[in-house]
Amino acid sequence: MKQLTPFAFLAAGGFAIGCWLIFSVRAQNLPGLGVNAVNHRVIEITWSYTNAGFVLQESKGLRAASNWQASPLTPAFDSNSATFSVSVPATNLAKFYRLTLPADLRGIYIDSNAFPIRKTNSANLAASLNVPGVDGLVLVLGWTNLETSMGKFDWSDLDEWTSNAIAANVKVDLSVRAGDLTPAWLFAPRTNGGAGATPLTFSFSPKDGASTNIACQTATIAAPWDTNFLAAWDGMLDAVSNHLATNGSDGVVKLLRLTGINRNSDELHLPAQTADSTGLDCVSNAPAIWQAAGYKPSNLLWGWSNILVSFQTHFPDKSFSVAIIALTNVNAFPPIDDNGVITNIAPADQNAPLLALASQMFRGRLVIQNNSLYPDRAAMSQTVNSATSLGTLIAFQTNENGPGASADCDGTCSNANYLAMLDTGIYPLGETNSLRAQYIEVFAADALAFTNAILQAHQELFAPP
Repeated sequence: MKQLTPFAFLAAGGFAIGCWLIFSVRAQNLPGLGVNAVNHRVIEITWSYTNAGFVLQESKGLRAASNWQASPLTPAFDSNSATFSVSVPATNLAKFYRLTLPADLRGIYIDSNAFPIRKTNSANLAASLNVPGVDGLVLVLGWTNLETSMGKFDWSDLDEWTSNAIAANVKVDLSVRAGDLTPAWLFAPRTNGGAGATPLTFSFSPKDGASTNIACQTATIAAPWDTNFLAAWDGMLDAVSNHLATNGSDGVVKLLRLTGINRNSDELHLPAQTADSTGLDCVSNAPAIWQAAGYKPSNLLWGWSNILVSFQTHFPDKSFSVAIIALTNVNAFPPIDDNGVITNIAPADQNAPLLALASQMFRGRLVIQNNSLYPDRAAMSQTVNSATSLGTLIAFQTNENGPGASADCDGTCSNANYLAMLDTGIYPLGETNSLRAQYIEVFAADALAFTNAILQAHQELFAPP
């Protein structure tokens, strides 16, 4: 049963408030609605910032539950007062408003890394789902392995692991990666079974020159504003949505990662390095490649807006997460201004316009997260500031030493310092602040090694703020 807030009733140019509250066993608390007359023509409905997320619904009557529908109104957010609001014209027709909880996203999630994965990692992943305190699975699929040729899909990994999640009674955060896992057919001519997108090939350093294992990797991707790419991406999301509904696993997928603009992870970023920035000769000059391809921040935003519309169209009732790069010394995007000029100066926050658009489109259903927790460092301030200024939910993932590896605790991990790392994300502004993470993403090896920390962190995530 979903939690509902007290509803607001508007009619006959005036207003009244009714009291109606239904609780579910593990639901988060939703705020009550405030109603104020702006003037004799307009009513303002307000509610406070909530860690629970929300969906604003409206109805013309209360007799049938089916009367309630998602409201077409887009709530505004005032970061100074930490309140949401909508303005409603006062008419002679009765109308009711309420908030509902879209999904309870809280918990400890196991990150799968991108499929396919080695058998040993697969066995650990399956075992970790049954560790007490584990609540979810981040199911990361590569686009190239999912859609093997244009319009032809291999559903085996998706079906196997959604079935495993159902059996383990855990939630799924579904992520389909582009970037270095973009299929080759995307760039083939339409006359040869492809989508006809323009290929852009980059050589980059996975750890921005700091990796001792892999100097450079290569990825061939499409520009986010390439219309052939956008059409193919939309078609893939449509197929995934239809498949989940057909095979009965739609209910286990509680949220989806907003992907499509990726490099070598499902984080929101593009190749932006140079040989000078990394100290590696094998790194290509990404800004020059992007400049030749017509990169501008406005083009990036246009492509992002199309990607968001595709997610909203094919998953209208889901929540969404977006993982951002929030390191001040790392360019998440090429340093090119809207005149197409390489500036060599990264903007203060290149994520800002992208996150602002997503937060407006998915009010109450967006999680902004960062994938770099450490036990002795504060949670990334840019991630915290983005969530609190835009009124979104927040989450974190522990740092990782490599695919299938465990987290780095700046030395040797123990149950104590691993829990300290999780607590850094659970309480991003400290335990006395009401802001709480929705979830913390961890890796299978750590969940199996630090079972006490996992259970303790789970209990903290579900405790009242």
